[in-house]
Amino acid sequence: MTESLHYNDQPIDCPNEDRFGVDPFARALATSVRKMQSPYGAVIGLNGPWGSGKSSAVNLCKHHLTDAVQANELAIIDFACWWFRGEDALALAFFRELYAGLGPSLGDRVKKKLPKLGARMLRAGALVGKVAEAAGAVVAGGIAEKGMEWLAGLIEQDESVEVLHAELSQALREQKKRFLIVIDDIDRLSPDEALLIFRLVKSVGRLPNVMYLLVYDRQLAERIVSERYPSEGPHYLEKIVQATFELPDPPTLDVQQHLLSLIESICGAPAEADMVRFMNIFYEGISRAMRTPRDVTRFTNSLSVSWPAVAGEVDRADFLALEMLRLLHPTIYRNIRQNKDRLSGSRHGEERDRGAAAQHFNELIFGASPPSDQDRTRRLLMRLFPALESAWANMSYGEGFARQWAMERRVCSPDHFDSYFRFSIGDEVLTSTELETFLVRADDVEFVKATLRHAVTVARRSGGTKAAVWLGELTTHAERVDRGKVEPLLTALFEIADELNVEADAAKGFSMGNNELRLHWLLRALTKDRMPLDERSAIFRQACNTAALGWLADFTRSAWTDYHPREGKECEPPEKCLTTEAEAEELRSLLHSRVEAAAADGTLLGHKDLYFLLHFWMELATDDGAAVRAFTSVALSTDEGVRQLAKAFTSYGWTHGMGDMVAKRYTRVSPKGMTRLLDLDMFRSRVEAVAAGGENPELQEFLDAWHRANQSEDD
Repeated sequence: MTESLHYNDQPIDCPNEDRFGVDPFARALATSVRKMQSPYGAVIGLNGPWGSGKSSAVNLCKHHLTDAVQANELAIIDFACWWFRGEDALALAFFRELYAGLGPSLGDRVKKKLPKLGARMLRAGALVGKVAEAAGAVVAGGIAEKGMEWLAGLIEQDESVEVLHAELSQALREQKKRFLIVIDDIDRLSPDEALLIFRLVKSVGRLPNVMYLLVYDRQLAERIVSERYPSEGPHYLEKIVQATFELPDPPTLDVQQHLLSLIESICGAPAEADMVRFMNIFYEGISRAMRTPRDVTRFTNSLSVSWPAVAGEVDRADFLALEMLRLLHPTIYRNIRQNKDRLSGSRHGEERDRGAAAQHFNELIFGASPPSDQDRTRRLLMRLFPALESAWANMSYGEGFARQWAMERRVCSPDHFDSYFRFSIGDEVLTSTELETFLVRADDVEFVKATLRHAVTVARRSGGTKAAVWLGELTTHAERVDRGKVEPLLTALFEIADELNVEADAAKGFSMGNNELRLHWLLRALTKDRMPLDERSAIFRQACNTAALGWLADFTRSAWTDYHPREGKECEPPEKCLTTEAEAEELRSLLHSRVEAAAADGTLLGHKDLYFLLHFWMELATDDGAAVRAFTSVALSTDEGVRQLAKAFTSYGWTHGMGDMVAKRYTRVSPKGMTRLLDLDMFRSRVEAVAAGGENPELQEFLDAWHRANQSEDD
């Protein structure tokens, strides 16, 4: 059962809300207060570090004193000291709270003694640095106007502090009711204000039937005292506080179980397959950092805001670990965020000198001031980043792990790293909803085509289209596609493959890759190691029946060269072949008929893969290229045909000059590649004639590249 969430760190009020075993301690404290014999300004200290649950312990103590309060045996006066700022306002508020709390139990004459006592002490400057002067005077930064009016009517009296204190003490001694004055949150005060509270209790507190419960962090209080009174040190507090109770540390198991319950409320429970890694990260790096209830509240409050933005898009355990670092180790978190290239992936070429790599990562992550728990933090980080595990623990991972990490959306995956720090999903990955919906409908041919066609129209900020993202993500998650859905999925993809292979998704410079290659990687991921050759061959053969012409040619070439490689190459083993040899031969026949049909209906001339298709046509035909040359001869008779042929025979290369940071594209033409396909002299003449019109600058660029190619051959 998960727990309800609280977006603050309000203390608890009832024993049934106690998650950390505080109630037995609070009950014992309440018993001590109730049974204390003849208290005379007794001061009890409740000590605990910031966020340890002191206020909750106080509330539970008051809960167990309810019977005494209802029986009129005890009155509890809460002084919220942190509501007041400035020593003057704080001192005045203290006396006003005492007046409001003690007054109803005293006679009319005596109950006026307390404000007079406060007025005298304030006027004498015995408690604060600034002195409350004449009635209506303005005390810089201190007492509010109404407070000054209340004080002004009192400081005309002639009684001394001693007389006022004695009369007040006698009145309190003569009645049976006891008073518990609770001063919580002293930790929140400035050093001077905290010291003032101790001085107030020391100067005024010795009153019959009055007890004080001071709640503070003793180490912090002693440091404040030592700074102001070096000779006193901790002895100063010993003179004020008669008994100190140490708030017990919450049991580690209770904190862990409470934290796990809240995490489940926010993030949901991890899947069974992820449970071991999740719990390793939880115990290694998260639970150990959560020492107090306030640590837990602070962490889960932050998580409740940050998690919804990336829920389902990142690995749960990785995100929790990074959130802990963001809150408690911001420098480490920042160093991780700024070093994606060094930390994501598994290997970075540093294996030759692991000692140097380890030192490099130490300095990169921890800087000059490593945390006290550096070893534990290192162990946590190695669970998040294999690159660190490789350097620090001599652990190596094969290339196949990268795909697994991408599937799990781990922070060590380059594609998913940014999501952990931007709290949003970038356009380099798919959302989990998009992916899950697609996997369910992978056998819906029209849905697949519509999804990918739309993706081609979606531009990414980094360049290219979302189609490349889809093909990459489907390759990563290929094993999740049901085998029964592979054939309809490939049928849809083959049909629109030419539409997907857009120039925007082609790698630039010296990089390699385009959507045609990505589709090859995908179809292999869908079938390799999942089905025997005969089964995948039948699937591919069926999908090719309606495949786009350019893709059909490319796929047919790949299937054929598995069995008929270029000279010097060996045939592929059966487990790596796309199709059987017989079906590879059938694909060549299918392609031949499809190319001739495209030539006949006019679609071949405008095809973006015209150059490649012409060469393939020539290879498939048995007429020594006569049909191809006849086709190009007809094309040269029209200006549009000239433009399309020039475009088909234009290619581009990249050059990187000395000192240049980027490569430069240049146009190139291969006259030898055109010789077999057309009459070269006629083509040159027709290009020059159409270019002379000045309306087609690309033709002039083509001619210039042709001229450079001829010069290069001459040289």
